[in-house]
Order: sequence, then structure tokens, then C-alpha cells
Amino acid sequence: MLSRLAALCLAVTLAGCAAFQPERSVGRGLDDTNASISIKSAMMRSEGYALDNVDVEVTEGIALLTGSVPRETDRRTAECLAWSALAIRSVENEIEVTSPDTFRDRSRDYWISQQVRSRLLQDRSVRSVNYNVEVEAGRVYLLGVARTRGELQRAAGHAALVEGVSDVISYVRVVGETSEPIARGARQAAVCDGEAAPVRSDAEAELLGASPDMAAPQEVRDAPVRPIDD
Repeated sequence: MLSRLAALCLAVTLAGCAAFQPERSVGRGLDDTNASISIKSAMMRSEGYALDNVDVEVTEGIALLTGSVPRETDRRTAECLAWSALAIRSVENEIEVTSPDTFRDRSRDYWISQQVRSRLLQDRSVRSVNYNVEVEAGRVYLLGVARTRGELQRAAGHAALVEGVSDVISYVRVVGETSEPIARGARQAAVCDGEAAPVRSDAEAELLGASPDMAAPQEVRDAPVRPIDD
């Protein structure tokens, strides 16, 4: 009797674990972390370019670049450096070219990001652990994996309802949806033509290596927003 009860408890426990298992894999997460470190290191080593105000967030192989630079050549160089990490499958360059004297209220962006994360966490229809939230000058960027397109719409809706948000842009992959593979070589060549390419050691290349047959993530910009019932 006790053995049956123990087996039943174990089955319930395992079922609970499966229910809360995130769609984002541990291996993919490690690749993303290593790629982010590599890109940031390459930017720090780049002489002659003003990349101090560039933020890098890598999720599901998508490198999101935000922040500001004083020149267009800095913007292109940042994107070229992002492509240097082998685990990167797409680079989304949202960097703005602005005057160095332009004021940015970072504290406001931080407050917005906390509000969006809180709303996602409280919505049981959204698996918040699968999402990353980045905010730049009032624009909310969503990255990660959505179980359904309806869930993505709810997540985008939550972000849009936060005070101070001017736009919601999604780079979230929807489970079960596929897109054409990104022509990485052609994209990288087009961006890096004439730009300084970073020097990467063999050890770093091996560390950041990714399987070439991995499917490209689904890009969804300006996900439709619908009202959320609190």
C-alpha cells in the first residue's frame, strides 16, 4: 500500500515538473549567455568606435542591440560584431544614432520593465519564465518563446498597458511555427562589408559553436494587442 502511495506521489510530482518545464532549453540558454559575453567583449576591444552605450541581449539565438551611438558607422560596427558569435542566428539592430548629449531616463525604462514582468508573472495564461523583457526609451522588446500565438498576444497586451510604453516590438518564437532559415553568411557579409571584423580565437569559436541545422526563430514585429482582463 505504501509503495503504491509513494509511486502515485512520484507520478504527481513528475507531472507537475513537466507542466512547469520551460520551452527554452538549458543548452540554448548557455549558448545565448556565451554569445552575449562574446559580443560585449568584442565591443569593449573595438578601438575607434563609440559602443559604450550599446546594450546586448541574446535570447533563442537572437541578438537584440539597443542603446545609442553618435555615428552610423558605430551602429553598423556593433551589428557586425554581433554576427561574430557563431551561436547567433539573427541580429536585430535597434540602436539609435543620436547626439552624445541626448538624455536617457534609464530609471524610467527600468520601472517599465519591472511593471511588464510583474504583469506577465501574474497572468496564469502566460508562462513568464519563457520571456525576456528589454526596454529602451519607452519601447518594450519581447524575446523568448510563446506556447501559442494567443499567449504572445496576451504578453504584448500586458506590455502595451503599462504607463509610459510607446511601442511594443516582439522577437518571440511561437512553438510550432517555422520560418525560412536565415542566410547567415549573406546577412553577415552585407552588414560587415567594409567594417572591422573582430578577431576570435579557435577556443572561443569552439565555445560559441552552434549546430548549423538549428531552425531559425520566428520573428514577429508589433504583435497584435488586445485588451487584458485583470
